[in-house]
Amino acid sequence: MPLPRLPWRRIALAAAAILGGLLALTSAFLLWAASGFDDTDPLAVRPERYGGSASERPPAAPPARLRVVAWNIAYGRGRQDDAGDLRSADTIRANLAGIARVLRDLHPDVVALQEVDFDSARTHGIDQVAWLAREAGYPWAARVETWTCRYVPYPYWPPSQHYGRMRSGQAVLSRFPIRSNVRRLLPQPPNPFWYNWFYLHRALQHVELDLGGGVLLDVINVHTEAFHQRNREEQADRIAAYVRTLPPARPRLLLGDFNAIPPEATLRRGFPDEPETDMTTDRTVATIRSLGLLEALDPDAPLPDTFTFPADAPNRRLDYVWFSPSLRRLEGRVAREAGSLSDHLPVVVDLALDRRLR
Repeated sequence: MPLPRLPWRRIALAAAAILGGLLALTSAFLLWAASGFDDTDPLAVRPERYGGSASERPPAAPPARLRVVAWNIAYGRGRQDDAGDLRSADTIRANLAGIARVLRDLHPDVVALQEVDFDSARTHGIDQVAWLAREAGYPWAARVETWTCRYVPYPYWPPSQHYGRMRSGQAVLSRFPIRSNVRRLLPQPPNPFWYNWFYLHRALQHVELDLGGGVLLDVINVHTEAFHQRNREEQADRIAAYVRTLPPARPRLLLGDFNAIPPEATLRRGFPDEPETDMTTDRTVATIRSLGLLEALDPDAPLPDTFTFPADAPNRRLDYVWFSPSLRRLEGRVAREAGSLSDHLPVVVDLALDRRLR
């Protein structure tokens, strides 16, 4: 008895319909998951106030001294990466409490933070700006978003470890009133477009602080690209060009995680923690130094004393504080007492204002 003919045409049409449906659902999910980021540029964001009414008023005159800290806090996860091992809420809170304790002990007037979560699933929805402002005693804060997605499917497996909802960025904490807060986006690396949908947007955050007596301080908080040298150098070019547009007589700070070593570094590739990284030809820091700003860390200090990364066994410098000549360095150092609360160590500097500003 002959076998019945299979309706191949119907089978092919049904398979095509199923495949098309799956592709449509996948595309819809990706578009939904990657949405939420406001790419307006420049974007002004309202500063936040956490103190009483007295914090609205600047001092009658600018201070004689100013302490500044730059710190990539790695969203409170601690030293080790959390890819495949998300931290518990208790661990995140304990690390944030430790970061607040270090800030209280250092008692800086201005803090520039990178990798701060605002409402992310990976850090259990904790608003880390509000947490640190209140716990460390800062009446003013300013944030800018650099990574906003409804769902980030990273790390790819297992799904239980996905980052999920993401709202993250940079922030400035201040003891002085914040008069403005603006985000300027930096170019993304040349990844596939769908990858960049879920990738963070590096940015320059420009905050104006009212030091009193009519003196405004420009604070430029930066977090540049970590994994693509050419893109990082392009970002440095953009940062330098922007800083050159600022009023030359106004004091300024340029600080943050630049993800690049200085030209004088002796170890430039084959780092113990990242053997695949090669910064032999990186010009990021040289570009920033062309601005003629001064540096928080003593240029004559032994190189190991300037290392900020990785926190538990530092072998290179990635974090910097630069300042205009209207400010004078009194003392600058890497705050090693921060330990492994982050994968970066904070840079702290004491500055004196030029008498003409006082």
